[in-house]
Order: sequence, then C-alpha cells, then structure tokens
Amino acid sequence: MAKRGRPRKKKIEEKQPEIVQKQPISAEIPVEKPKEKDNSGLEDRPYFSIDEAARYLGVNEQTARLWFEHSKLKGTNDHGFIRVSRASILQVRGSRLCPKFVSEPMGGI
Repeated sequence: MAKRGRPRKKKIEEKQPEIVQKQPISAEIPVEKPKEKDNSGLEDRPYFSIDEAARYLGVNEQTARLWFEHSKLKGTNDHGFIRVSRASILQVRGSRLCPKFVSEPMGGI
C-alpha cells in the first residue's frame, strides 16, 4: 500500500555552533559631548515671541514691534503673532540699537 501525505525530508546533520571568544564588556559608557553654548544667555530655540525678544533686549515691547516693522528684527508674522529669529535677536543685541548690551556710552559728553 502506498503512503499518503508529504514525503519525509531527509535529516540534515546539525552543525555544532562554533565557540567564539567573547570580548570583555568595556566599563566605559560613551558620553555625548555637550553642545557648545554661546554666552548670550538666550535659549537654544529658532524663534521667540516679540515680548520674549523685547525682554531679552531690555526694550519696551512696542519698540521691538517697531524694530520688526522696520526690518531691524527679522522673523515671521503669522496672523498677528510675531516670531523673531534667534539670529536676529543676537544681531540686534550686538548693534548700537540696544543700549543694554553696549559697554561704551552712546554719544559724547
């Protein structure tokens, strides 16, 4: 009588796994280098609200709005919400527009 079903597979000899010398686990944990911080004291974000920029620059919010309107502060105006770029804030801070950060007196007496 013929056997029904699948034909049997031939047994394949199992290979013994090779013994590999394991390297000792290093106790050193890789540490990420901290990001270089600038001495500006300004958070590391791409944009700030106009009142945050004004507070940082030490001027009235209305003054910061005027600077934005006259392109002295760069950023975007999204439906009346002004977002000032971090680079622009740092640039204005270094200019003579912002007396809070200027070490020399403005004008001669």
